[in-house]
Amino acid sequence: MILQQRIMQKIAALKNFMTHDGLDGLVITNNIDQFYLLGFYFYLGETVLLLHEGGLTCFTRQLYVEPMKQKYPFMRTVGQDKQMAAAAVAEAGRLGLKRVGFDAGKESYMAGSLFKAAGFVEAESYISELRQVKDEHEIAILRDSNRIAYETYEYIKPLLKTGVTEFEVAAEMEKFMRVKGASATSFLTIIAFGENTSNPHHETSHRALKDDEAVLMDFGCIYNGYCSDMTRSWWHGDNEPEEYTKIWHVVDKARQTGIAAEKPGAAAQKVDAAARAIITDAGYGEYFTHRLGHGVGLEIHEEPCNDQTTTAILKKGNVVTVEPGIYLPGKFGVRLEDTTVITEAGADILTRK
Repeated sequence: MILQQRIMQKIAALKNFMTHDGLDGLVITNNIDQFYLLGFYFYLGETVLLLHEGGLTCFTRQLYVEPMKQKYPFMRTVGQDKQMAAAAVAEAGRLGLKRVGFDAGKESYMAGSLFKAAGFVEAESYISELRQVKDEHEIAILRDSNRIAYETYEYIKPLLKTGVTEFEVAAEMEKFMRVKGASATSFLTIIAFGENTSNPHHETSHRALKDDEAVLMDFGCIYNGYCSDMTRSWWHGDNEPEEYTKIWHVVDKARQTGIAAEKPGAAAQKVDAAARAIITDAGYGEYFTHRLGHGVGLEIHEEPCNDQTTTAILKKGNVVTVEPGIYLPGKFGVRLEDTTVITEAGADILTRK
């Protein structure tokens, strides 16, 4: 019953968008958007949903029909192993729908062409907008997902010994997250040693850890559909260079400053600017080569983003990262990242126990 209530709330919110734009129907083909609505994961191309005033119709593979009927008795489920988009078009005609929308930004060329030929109209990404603001249920899952990531960091750091490879560390971390209940990683785990830490999105390799060099790990997991994301950096060994110590503390100050700037009503651009100013004032502005952060949810990169060009205004329920970095080419780099949720009081860090 609780699941059905959550679904009905989301449907009601979607119908408000539809009414505003004069739509009497909406097709939903993106599998992540379908998961947001139903809480069930289909692979891409397996399902088309048709939302209309009279209800919700699901065209999906025959193997899902009985599970769908049992889990979602309020939804009409039709077994359709092929040509699901065409079946949705035919159903819209049968129902006499006059103005049906589709999310052109997420649609395939083939299905989009079919919808356009049928007279469907390009609509805004309604579900993407809804996904930006997480409800209490979603935030609770995101806390668990980020807690698993943080516990993984606590587990792996003492195990790092000279000679271990980046791949070996990544494998051990991913196993730990799976044992904790994660279904997958949020993205390809980044483990970087030495000069590799100066590449913000280094590709994890067979590179072995040496005495006295930098370590950077950027990772996360998917738990109950929701992603976590965190980055930690430190020096492996007793002879930490003064410059590494300096940039680590500059980056940490920028991280704290960015988090402190987050609150409802804050311009995400100004959040980026506040953190970036710390690094620029320390003389390392040219070495901070990416945005401050991004939204996190069912996907690892969502809106809103903390960056230099965004017009987004932060709202209560947004979940965004703060991840400043300094990368000195050929030497080493530091990035420190926390995932935060915007609350009435400001920002709460999710990457913790």
